[in-house]
Amino acid sequence: MTDKPVTPKDSASVLIIRDGDVHPRFGSLQILMVKRHKNIKFAGGAYVFPGGKLDLADKALEESDQKSSLNNISADFHGLRYAALREVFEETGLIIGTIDGKAIGEKARKSIDEKFRAAFLDKKITLAEFLAQSGVKLDMSDCFPFAHWVTPKVYPIRFDTRFFLCVAPEGQQPSPDGHEITEVEWMHPMILVEESDGVLMFPTMMNLKKLGQAKSVDEALKLLAARDIVTVTPEVITGDKVRFRKIPKTAGYDEVDQSRTRAAVDIKKS
Repeated sequence: MTDKPVTPKDSASVLIIRDGDVHPRFGSLQILMVKRHKNIKFAGGAYVFPGGKLDLADKALEESDQKSSLNNISADFHGLRYAALREVFEETGLIIGTIDGKAIGEKARKSIDEKFRAAFLDKKITLAEFLAQSGVKLDMSDCFPFAHWVTPKVYPIRFDTRFFLCVAPEGQQPSPDGHEITEVEWMHPMILVEESDGVLMFPTMMNLKKLGQAKSVDEALKLLAARDIVTVTPEVITGDKVRFRKIPKTAGYDEVDQSRTRAAVDIKKS
């Protein structure tokens, strides 16, 4: 364990939701989960939300977009939405945006995917170049702040993660990037919470459980609008044969069985 905490890296993660098959207990609400490649150092083999580290060029690009700056979001979430939606495209192929003010259907999405996605993954194209060449306009009005978590201070790799909520584009079909992501799957949030065993990190499970308080997209958006977002930095409590993470009650998360969650990385011992 280090004496001085590592500075957390800014990152964005996206909960993409839709109404799907109706479950007798959990309703129609589904979320798109991605599975990380098992050999990746951070969260290898875990089910997570699409997302990744902030690219400062993405932040500058978003801040130069006058329309996006008019959105009423807290300062904690400024400059992270372009990075969030770029990661969604890279990892799932979904495009949350428009072309010439019109929704992007599957045919157009597939064409854009085939032309640009590989270049993104190989770092051969920037977000600014992609937007200019494809004609895509990222839709900030459909990217809602959902939660804010910071990795515990005792971890050797730390992230300052802003979670966003987006409604899935109608008709578009997701697919894994084949590099960092090996699977994509629509799931009922609470089924994953109940059936998971060692495939979810603590923040993922907690945010799934909070999302799972709703049973439809409309209900999820209404609950989100009624909540205040409290930044969560879990405190890792270590005792005799026990270790658990403590979070503020004011953050609005229910209790959850932490024995079935997994750490993203091992804590370095002092």
